[in-house]
Amino acid sequence: MSQMLASSHAGSLNDQGEEAQALSRIWINGRHVTIEKILHDKESARSEFEEATFTFIRDWLSGEENFELTTSGSTGKPRSISLSRYQMMASAKRTSDKINLQKNSRALVCLDPRFIAGKMMLVRCLTVGLRIMAVEPTANPLIKIPVDKCVQFTAFVPYQVQSVLESKHPHLLNDLDKLLIGGAPLNQNIVEHLDRYQCECYETYGMTETASHVALRLVNTKLKQPYFETLPGIEINLDDRGCLIVSADYLREPVVTNDLAEIVSPGRFLWLGRWDTVINSGGVKVVPEKVERELNAIFRTNNLHHRFFIAALPDEKLGQKVVLVLEGVQFSSELINQSLATLRSALSPYEVPKEVYTTPRFVTTETQKIDRIQTLPGVTFLLSLK
Repeated sequence: MSQMLASSHAGSLNDQGEEAQALSRIWINGRHVTIEKILHDKESARSEFEEATFTFIRDWLSGEENFELTTSGSTGKPRSISLSRYQMMASAKRTSDKINLQKNSRALVCLDPRFIAGKMMLVRCLTVGLRIMAVEPTANPLIKIPVDKCVQFTAFVPYQVQSVLESKHPHLLNDLDKLLIGGAPLNQNIVEHLDRYQCECYETYGMTETASHVALRLVNTKLKQPYFETLPGIEINLDDRGCLIVSADYLREPVVTNDLAEIVSPGRFLWLGRWDTVINSGGVKVVPEKVERELNAIFRTNNLHHRFFIAALPDEKLGQKVVLVLEGVQFSSELINQSLATLRSALSPYEVPKEVYTTPRFVTTETQKIDRIQTLPGVTFLLSLK
């Protein structure tokens, strides 16, 4: 019995030694860097991503209490806000508890640490005790991981998820245990493809002002959800516009959003669209995201997989007219007309696009969101649907 106890104790010490070694260094872009070198600024950064990663780790481990962040700017000008260490830790703890992150697991940081998503991945690692692996933000970060280093947890934007699914190695998703997806809404095509994989994929809802996400929606596996579910300590209400108001015990005050939503039960909601993109066409309010959801399903049926969005352009009679903007230049007018004819049976006449425009490439923000405002001036007229 004493030999068994001694053996068990020795194993425990070995585990602790491996854990201490893992948490004393990070793996970044193919090399190991010790935390000690980062703290004493003795490791030269080889890119802006590495510089931002080292700077945040150094500030966090040095006990910095407040952090300046910049909003994404997808619906307006980016602006600076300050979040406290307590707020970021509280957010990280709630996520960890909700999806059951395990200490000493490997986490992949592949989002820019200058913004909230990248910073909060580092906070989760440093708060929960995850092994940090970091690679430059790319379309498919999973191919940057050596075959002998399995990653259990990461966070992507939808563009990265789509790139992985369309790559030669989509099976790499099954090497993950948990995947957070945020920054922009997931389209149904991606959701349907993710249902083939065993990795738990969570669509997130949140923003810089709420210290990352405040609600999650599991989009695959047998437990998938049709709605977002708030994290512990989060309360939601609607204002007079039908937009979400988010309250949390770690926020200084409620955050009034521009996100139209339907609360289906306490702590559960459906995201409908953005108030600041609502189109007033002939006195009728059109929610672009509603039209996009319907059109996305129709495009998939017709095997059209290009990115697109619904926008408004000035119109003498209607005030604003609904238009469709497509990414790319090679389109069949017949196929588009056929798709929009189907759309007419699902929507009101005011919601159906009146014209179609195209552009070779959408303008995106630094966090890879489509910048609709900056994209519109560069579009080219393709066809009229009147």
